[in-house]
Amino acid sequence: MLPRLHPRSLSGLGLVALLASTVATAAPPKAATRDDAAPRELAVPGHAKAFYVPPAKGTSKRVLLWLHGRGAHVAEDCAKWAPVTRKFGWLLCPQGDEDRGGGARGWANNAEQGRDNVAKALGALRKKSKNSIEPGRHVLIGFSEGAFVAMQLGVHETSTWSRWLILAANDGYWLGDGVQRLHEQRKSLRRAVLLTGASDEVAPETRRTFAILERERVTAKLMIVPELGHEVPVSRMHALYTYPLRWLLGLENDPPPKGSKKPRGGGAR
Repeated sequence: MLPRLHPRSLSGLGLVALLASTVATAAPPKAATRDDAAPRELAVPGHAKAFYVPPAKGTSKRVLLWLHGRGAHVAEDCAKWAPVTRKFGWLLCPQGDEDRGGGARGWANNAEQGRDNVAKALGALRKKSKNSIEPGRHVLIGFSEGAFVAMQLGVHETSTWSRWLILAANDGYWLGDGVQRLHEQRKSLRRAVLLTGASDEVAPETRRTFAILERERVTAKLMIVPELGHEVPVSRMHALYTYPLRWLLGLENDPPPKGSKKPRGGGAR
């Protein structure tokens, strides 16, 4: 039987497009300028449409994949992650194929379908970007039910998704041969971060997941964050996620962006 998955999902505010207008009274007003950080739709063959955000100018062409929790409104999630991720590369936000009503989506506990969804979404993004995306060093981010899909995807597609940020990890998500596949793929897994709130009831399962990574000699960090439950407030996202992403990408020795800092305490390693 599949372990219980949390129905809650991170939620956030949509981004507001910036409007440009002319100061010349005789000229007609200019059209609204496009917000480069606003999510854009991406058709995915055989699956629900995805959303993506292009990287900031001059950044790497890697992909940061966001796998949402159950009941998420994915366009809102994608807009919320964009300010954190687009300085590192493309942000890709597939939608689970389960329609939970009112625009909410889920993965139906179907990791195999989720893997196919991600593969086709990545292919569609490569086509959209005119093949400017790097072949590797991509980052896999999964939360709650999305963590279940991410942990399954990660051990099957490690050569593509070699860096993991798993939010609310659960060792029970490695069903069947998952741990064996991790053992076989461990040399391809470059780095992993497990981040869970100290008040999240899956914190013990996250610690067990980290113990497995340690046993397999994976370069990994465990972050049990004080005063945090299952969900992360939007106001804390930049400070909480910037350092782990920089560490995953080997940028931890560079000065962090203004306003961000290395997370403190709470079992961080």
